[in-house]
Amino acid sequence: MNKLFYDVLICGAGIIGSALALRLAQSGLLIAIVDHNNLILKKNKNTIPDSRVSAINYASVNFFKKINIWKDIPSEFLASYHYLKVWECPISVVTFNSNSIGLSEMGFTIENNRLKSILWKAMINSLRITLYCPSILVDFQYNGTYWQCTLNNNIIVNSWLLIGADGTYSKIRERLGIGVTGHIYNQYCMLLTIKTEYSKQGTIWQIFTPRGPIGFLPLYDRWGSLMWFDTGKYIRRLQCLPKLILEKKIKTNFYKQLGECSLHNILIIPLLTQQPHYCVFSGGVLIGDSAHTIHPLAGQGINLGIRDVMQLSKLLIDIGNFKKDVLILQEILQSYQNKRKFDVSLMQNSINWLHTIFHNNFLPLKITRNLTFMMIERLPYIKRQILRYAVGVSSFIK
Repeated sequence: MNKLFYDVLICGAGIIGSALALRLAQSGLLIAIVDHNNLILKKNKNTIPDSRVSAINYASVNFFKKINIWKDIPSEFLASYHYLKVWECPISVVTFNSNSIGLSEMGFTIENNRLKSILWKAMINSLRITLYCPSILVDFQYNGTYWQCTLNNNIIVNSWLLIGADGTYSKIRERLGIGVTGHIYNQYCMLLTIKTEYSKQGTIWQIFTPRGPIGFLPLYDRWGSLMWFDTGKYIRRLQCLPKLILEKKIKTNFYKQLGECSLHNILIIPLLTQQPHYCVFSGGVLIGDSAHTIHPLAGQGINLGIRDVMQLSKLLIDIGNFKKDVLILQEILQSYQNKRKFDVSLMQNSINWLHTIFHNNFLPLKITRNLTFMMIERLPYIKRQILRYAVGVSSFIK
């Protein structure tokens, strides 16, 4: 058997795991990254955008610039957004403008696969990152000083630190016996890739309805992603409709916001929220969706994960001498958990609160929430504080 030693082993080569690997490698650490997928770089010949799209906020964009990958994303595949509009009734629209907090844009929308491909290319080119992809972590043991990990191809990888970045259904979390608290929403999200008659760049919008929100992320070249949330039963009914009829239904409901549009791709996603009982363990830590899964109605899941990466990498790099010193490493990890706790709880509770109050057609509550929206629209200071948090300017990274 081959035995190899690394400073950090990251399980999961998604956006969050890859971003952390690149940041830690920048500081001189030796990184191993394990993922069951083969990270093959394919030239994207598709003329239709990928169904999974993310709104990368200002702070996350700056982080991607810091790890030198943002410049590698072709500008024609990035769509900046400057406005965010949310409402339930037309008279209660709240409009957020990036200029109000001194920014030229709030962030950019990009296809997840395109961003992952750029991150993978940077990892392949890094001399300090070793990719074990495709591979599966079949066994891992902590001996009190370092982790001894066995891959499915009999390679043994040892590391001082183990990081679980393997997503919502984390195998690392499961095998360590870390329980989760959360629930499955009686709601699904239908992602609809559409092309509009005119460019819709610059504005993200979201309509709250008692059955679930409907939102729109503008993409490049008149493309966009329409996110339709509703009960599983209704979403499955929509999914079964012939394409032309579903396209007509989209136009009937959202012509005012979208104008003429054509439907191209459909993806259905079940929704849940969950929080592990703890995310730090001896010699290791969970990050990203492994550590917190949230309802996507605010589109903040990926940005919350990048804040994990920023906080953890900062602590590890600032201390520098965590290798071979178990006490220092555990102090770092505990500090990370303490620093991230408030931000994660605030985001999860805020989103759950929004979901609860808008998932109810009780008339007095409906009047109250629309009056609240009208009040927020007339309070510039409150709007600026909400926006600063949403784009990551109000930093929890200290």
